[in-house]
Amino acid sequence: MNPPQFLQKNASMNFCRRFCGVLAALLGVSSLPAQALGSELFEARQIAKSCKGAASVSLASFKDRDVLCLRGEIDKRMEQEITRSLRLSQRDLAVVVDSDGGSVASAINIADLLSVHGFDLIVAEGCYSSCANYLFVAASRKFLLEGADIGWHGSTAPRSFDRYIEIFFAREKPLDAAALKILRKHYEASKRAQENFVQKHKISEDIYFAHWNAYACATGARTWNNYRGAQGQRVFSVRWRPSLSNMQHRFGITSVAAAAPGEYADNFVSVTLDDGERELVSVADRCLFKSRPR
Repeated sequence: MNPPQFLQKNASMNFCRRFCGVLAALLGVSSLPAQALGSELFEARQIAKSCKGAASVSLASFKDRDVLCLRGEIDKRMEQEITRSLRLSQRDLAVVVDSDGGSVASAINIADLLSVHGFDLIVAEGCYSSCANYLFVAASRKFLLEGADIGWHGSTAPRSFDRYIEIFFAREKPLDAAALKILRKHYEASKRAQENFVQKHKISEDIYFAHWNAYACATGARTWNNYRGAQGQRVFSVRWRPSLSNMQHRFGITSVAAAAPGEYADNFVSVTLDDGERELVSVADRCLFKSRPR
C-alpha cells in the first residue's frame, strides 16, 4: 500500500483555500460582521496572553472578565481544581485551554460545570480528544488562534457494544461471560453520558464516529494496524478535524471563529507515526460522508 503524500499546495489551491476559508469563517460559521469578528479575535489573543506561564489550572483576569487557564491532562484533579476556581469567579468567563485530552468522565463533568457558568473557549495551542469532544463543543463561543490545532479521534462509546469490543478489546478475545458483563455495564454508562451530552448541546453524535471514515479516506487502511508509513513505520496516533463549514452544518458545532480560517477550509487527518513523523492529509466530503459513520 502506498502511503499518503503530504498535502501539496500550489498557488491556486492556496488562494482558493484561504478565500473560501475566509468566507466560511465570516459567513458560514460566525454570524458576526467581519469587523466585530476581528475585534473579538483580537480580544481573544489578549486574553490568551494572560495565561502565559500559568499553572495547569489557574484563575486570571482580563479587563472585566475572569480567565480560567487550563493546561495538561483532563482528570479528576483538574475537575476538582476547576470546581474550586469557579467558586471565586463572579464575572463573564473565558477559558484558555491547551490539552491533549484525558478522562471522558472528567471532561463531561468539566464541560457541564463550565456550561452552567457560561464560557468562551480559546484554543491558543492544542485541544485534542476529550478536550475537543466535550470542552470545545460546550463553549458558547470558540476561538482558534493562529497556530492552534484541534483534533477528534473517536469515542469510548461507539454505536454498538459489538463495535466497542472490536475497537478496544480485539486483542483480548475470547472474553468470558463475566468480563463481557462488566464491559457492557461500563459501555452502557459511557453511552448514556455521551447521548445526554449530545442532546444537551444539540450536536450530531456523528462527530464522535466520523473519525473512522476520515481515517479510511486518508490512508486507504481500515484500521491502524493495517497502515504503514513510507519507511514501514506503524501508527502511533491519529486525529482528524472537520472544516469550519462541516463543524456547523454537519455536526452542529456553532460559533467557531478561526484567526487563520484558510487552515480550516478542508477536512484534515493528522497521522503521527511511531518515529514521530507526521502526515497531514486532506479528506474530501464525498469520501467522508459517503456512508454513515459507525
